[in-house]
Amino acid sequence: MKLQIVEIILWPRKDGVAPRRVPFELNKANVITGASKTGKSSIIPIIDYCLASDRCSIPVGLIRQAVSWFGVVVQTAEGQKLLARPEPGKLPSSTEMFVAEADVVNVPYAIPEGNTNLKQVKAMLDRLAQLTMLGTDSENQGSGYAARPSFRDLMAFCLQPQNLVANPDVLFYRADTTEHREKLRAIFPYVLGATTPESLEKRWELDSLRRELRGKQREMEAYTKASETWRANLTNWVSEGYELGLIQKEDFVGADEVRLLAVLTELARRGAPERPVSADAMADSSIEYAALQKEEGDLAISLADVRHRLNRLAELRSSVDQYELSLGKRRERLSLSRWLRNQTLDSDQATCPVCAQSLESHADAVDTLCDALAVVESDARRVSRAPAVFDRDWVGLNDRMRELTDKLNAVSVRRKGIEQRSNRAKQQRLITNQVARYLGGLEQALVVFSGRENSSAASEIERLSARIKELQDELSQEGYGAKLAIALRRVKTSMERLASLLDAEDPDASVELDIRELTVKVGEASGRSDFLWQLGSGANWLTYHVAATLGLHALFLRLDKSPVPGLMVYDQPSQVYFPRKLASRTVDLDPKIGDEDAVAVRRFFEVFGKVAHAFEGDFQIIVLDHAGHDIWGGIEGIHFVEEWRNGEKLVPLSWLDASAPQV
Repeated sequence: MKLQIVEIILWPRKDGVAPRRVPFELNKANVITGASKTGKSSIIPIIDYCLASDRCSIPVGLIRQAVSWFGVVVQTAEGQKLLARPEPGKLPSSTEMFVAEADVVNVPYAIPEGNTNLKQVKAMLDRLAQLTMLGTDSENQGSGYAARPSFRDLMAFCLQPQNLVANPDVLFYRADTTEHREKLRAIFPYVLGATTPESLEKRWELDSLRRELRGKQREMEAYTKASETWRANLTNWVSEGYELGLIQKEDFVGADEVRLLAVLTELARRGAPERPVSADAMADSSIEYAALQKEEGDLAISLADVRHRLNRLAELRSSVDQYELSLGKRRERLSLSRWLRNQTLDSDQATCPVCAQSLESHADAVDTLCDALAVVESDARRVSRAPAVFDRDWVGLNDRMRELTDKLNAVSVRRKGIEQRSNRAKQQRLITNQVARYLGGLEQALVVFSGRENSSAASEIERLSARIKELQDELSQEGYGAKLAIALRRVKTSMERLASLLDAEDPDASVELDIRELTVKVGEASGRSDFLWQLGSGANWLTYHVAATLGLHALFLRLDKSPVPGLMVYDQPSQVYFPRKLASRTVDLDPKIGDEDAVAVRRFFEVFGKVAHAFEGDFQIIVLDHAGHDIWGGIEGIHFVEEWRNGEKLVPLSWLDASAPQV
């Protein structure tokens, strides 16, 4: 990703004062040198804050007291962009931002307010990085550590603040928290180029197809299990149908499963016989009993219909009452309009009794309100006549319900009388209910079986399996594991070459990046490997921090479309070489480095210059350090930005109140 710092800008709180601008050279190793407490260590927090960080880590104190807005101008593939954010005050950060875009941005003299927000700037930076919209795990899309990579995640590879640049326990920016550490582990294969957006898309499709295949397989297993149970009970269904007189013996004796299925299917289609089936002739009481059952059923249906209409009528009446109440409220609110119109008619200079403004210019509005009041009153008159209609229908339905209830009770009395007189009728009722239950169960069993036979699950399983095999072959050919191994070998080669040029205790040691532990492993000739935190010496820690970060950027720049910005910022890399007694002083001194240590520090600056030059215009380094011209002067690729000593600081002293301490 093309993104380099053109300049850092601070806008003062004082009116009429020009902004402070710190320019940088593109494609160079830029150096800001200076004494302690001049603002060097605020540069990384300012860059991070303006590049859409969720929190503001700019140190509180004089800088935040004197500055109203912080900004950076960055060079991108789309030209220059100014990204600025206000000092958040008592809040952890501000979501307000100001963005300006042009081939060459014209920096405003002051920023009165923002023109965008943090979320939109993050989206813009994600777009510039051409990041994939897919997460690293399809099971947890959009959430947790496996969510899609973001531009903010990539800052881990670009910033090395003072507390990190020689830290034995943490190698990457913000990797000291679980959230950032786990997210970094998840996106490492993606930023190394082992996982491309295309392969991520294929992996997402593969995971989705596997879930769909598992669902289809469960569906198939359910149908198979249900149909096997049905086959096992097929004879029982036929036997029960014969016992109930629904199937003739000659229809199933010696028949195979296909024939039995056809007999049962026809029986389910035909349904229950209109008259109960019996071997004996039906008695007159049984015929009458059947007729009464039918009449009782018809009456019950009619009664249910009347009850339903009564319920609907009650709901409608309630709705009318609510509407009438609503019209009453509207009429009360609009009634003032007539009084206002009378005011305008009674006097040529009528005024509003509330605001004392003339009503003459609002006559049309008052007329409109009066017309609306007339419509409401008309609707209210029509609605007021509705209850009479409802009452008439209500009475009619109640009479019909009483009539049907009386008839139903009479039929019930007659049916119960027959049951008491005839045991045969009682038996017939039991048989009728049994037949109904049998046919209901038979229909459900046939649905399950035909569902298995007609299901497209088998063909879907075949189609899904073929596509899964195709995707697996494609991903296998892409060689994710091989790509990752190649990328790590390239980083290893770069790290070892860089470490040999720096100040490692063993320049010939084997060095590799561990993307699971997010640290460096250093191997000995004996074959033993140690993690960075197991090594001693600040010089070793600094060496491997610089070697790892620059080695990764060497790989990023070789990739076709790396999302990582071509930017690396180091704060106080030479701190491990300062004498402890000088580094601990509170006075504004420029600590001196011994001759041997000065040679070691110069090696780092020589590497910075060589790397910026070797990466051919796609990479920028910013170094913030105590070391002065006597250390890095004359090195190719080094660009001197500013020196902050003898009163020169990031924030000009003139911005501070006269009463503020001048430190």
